[in-house]
Amino acid sequence: MKITLPKLTKKEWIILGVGAGIILVGIASATIYAFVQHRDATTCGETGCVTVTDEDGNTVQVAVTPTPVPTPTLLPSKLNGALVVEGSEALRPLAVMIENHPDARPQSGLSKADVVYEATAEGGITRFMALFGDARTAVRVGPVRSARPYFVDFATEYKAFYSHVGGNATALDQIKATGVYDLDQFALGEPTYKRDFSRNVSTEHTMYSSTEKLWDVATVQRKWGTNAEYDSWKFTDDVATAGRPVTQTVTVNFSTPSFLVTWQYNPTTNAYLRTMGGKPHVDAIDGKQIEAKTVILQNVVRTPLVTRINEKGWKFQLTGSGNATIIQNGTAINGTWKKTGTERTRYYNEAGEEISLVKGVVWVTMVHSDVPVTVQ
Repeated sequence: MKITLPKLTKKEWIILGVGAGIILVGIASATIYAFVQHRDATTCGETGCVTVTDEDGNTVQVAVTPTPVPTPTLLPSKLNGALVVEGSEALRPLAVMIENHPDARPQSGLSKADVVYEATAEGGITRFMALFGDARTAVRVGPVRSARPYFVDFATEYKAFYSHVGGNATALDQIKATGVYDLDQFALGEPTYKRDFSRNVSTEHTMYSSTEKLWDVATVQRKWGTNAEYDSWKFTDDVATAGRPVTQTVTVNFSTPSFLVTWQYNPTTNAYLRTMGGKPHVDAIDGKQIEAKTVILQNVVRTPLVTRINEKGWKFQLTGSGNATIIQNGTAINGTWKKTGTERTRYYNEAGEEISLVKGVVWVTMVHSDVPVTVQ
């Protein structure tokens, strides 16, 4: 079939061509706009977009490609067996003396510690030594209080950095004699240690520091070595859920009602929640109730102590052996503790086998004939 084009003048052909061009440009622009809008809608998701100029001078949006975050390698801590980031598993621990007078409560840092030692000081008042396996992360600690000989014994087991505010004469003599890495507030002062008077309590309950500041003094200013120099305990995983009892309660009556401690087993977490003086024992940092995976009741002989400057106190027999009860997995294991010289104290069952402790926070409590204990 023959197609006959309409006879148009030259001017009419020019007008027709321009009109067709305008239509084609409009179609192309609309197509490009729709493409860009579609791409923006599909590529600018949670990671977002950035605006850039391409080589033709056009402004376009390009999707942001997130930088992959490497999965950290986790290794068991030498201190309590819990998994920690590689590089933190075998550091020299920091030991901090924390008091337990009612005016010192709630303390800061106890719930962040990896291992805690608890023993009676004077007047039926207990005191803590909290061990932190990786002190590079800042944790407020306190109120920091003075050293006692038996706590120096515990710190020596770990070759730990030892934070305290003075101490009785026997403890201070012992620190010098045993070469403890000493972080005494009397020698350091501010800014490593600082009093917090906002709590409206007596001055002796106001001294605070942080693990970060103490770590800096020990490793940067004094350049003490950071590698752990102690033998680890043996550790094991949590017992299976089916093997956990519904409940277990451990009560330690140190002296007055204010120092009555209860550990209540929680089968869901396979951990023990601490109550003291009839109230949940919480940390001032976050209000979290203190808990432990393992509670060790170490029976020791306590005798009176008079220091060379006639201070009255106590000493504990911490070498040799004695009875111990290891509370974990909702059960109580009757056994013994043994220690030679400055080596680690270890715990054994009735068959003479070393007990593997559940991975996580370990709380070691010194009990003696004046401290009734019940396990139900």
